Amino acid sequence: MKRKVFFVVAVILVISSLTYSMDEKKGMIYQTFKAYQGTPGDPYTLLYPLEVTGPGKLRVYVQVTKAHPKAMIRVSLVDARVFDKVEPDLWQQWINFEDKYVPSILMLRVKNIKSLIDNLKYNVKKVLGKKDKPPKWYHGADNAWDGNNARIEHVIDDKERLEVEGKYIVMIDNENPSEIEGTILIDFPGEMFDIERSLWEKDPNKPDLLIKDITLGRGNKIIVTVEKDKGFFPDALWKQTGSKAVVLQVKAGDKVVEAILPQFDPERKLKYGEVQFAVPDITITEETAVTAFIDATNQIAERSKGNNKKTVTLSPKEQQGSARQKQ
Repeated sequence: MKRKVFFVVAVILVISSLTYSMDEKKGMIYQTFKAYQGTPGDPYTLLYPLEVTGPGKLRVYVQVTKAHPKAMIRVSLVDARVFDKVEPDLWQQWINFEDKYVPSILMLRVKNIKSLIDNLKYNVKKVLGKKDKPPKWYHGADNAWDGNNARIEHVIDDKERLEVEGKYIVMIDNENPSEIEGTILIDFPGEMFDIERSLWEKDPNKPDLLIKDITLGRGNKIIVTVEKDKGFFPDALWKQTGSKAVVLQVKAGDKVVEAILPQFDPERKLKYGEVQFAVPDITITEETAVTAFIDATNQIAERSKGNNKKTVTLSPKEQQGSARQKQ
């Protein structure tokens, strides 16, 4: 009994804090969910497609936070061999959807995605409840209800990863006549980073990014020092592009330069302290107000946002390297 209580408490801690569950070198998905009512013959299904890029352990934790008594959801893990066939372009379209976890009308209108998902659900349903040896694409299932968390762990080697092209899917099925709400946390060897902001804000291990200094270097080029004060800062952030990229913005007079994380910190020094960035395309030729702004697009949940921006006045040549901070 004591062992069972300890296990339940441990899993709750895992889900409630990224500190206990997430490896900074892993990809991750951490989301709230709402599984609408379904039936045993036609469950409401949420799908979490992900891409594994190396060998290691894939872990799934699901916690129910709101449900009627005795209402239960099933969590399953499968790989791409579950499909009769999946075209790479179709998989990529699915992965690129902003709301990829919910089979919305918009997503299902994409040619062949509906048949792909129907094929997935049909093949998994054939396996569930049978005593026969499961197919290679099936990596386990567990149930979650209020007070009991679902947990799946699967070790992936290079042979399997290459065979399935790194494509895995986590499924949540609700066969109950009522809605069920909860959180799902998945970590895996990969580059995907999708943490719901409200969950990240609650995490006590949030990082704190700050602009430590703005000075002049050789040739009157601007040098910006960015620091990370403790906190969780995963490798996957260096892989984010487009609207999800972490941006350092520097303004000098009417000139603006923006660099994303892998550009201003290619060696990932920020994980362990600070990094200096020599701003390209701007040379200080006269007294100029310079503003540096880290995480200018607000991608990171932080302990404080007040120190993300700093403005100084820089003067060239004979006063090179000096800075007078604006009040």
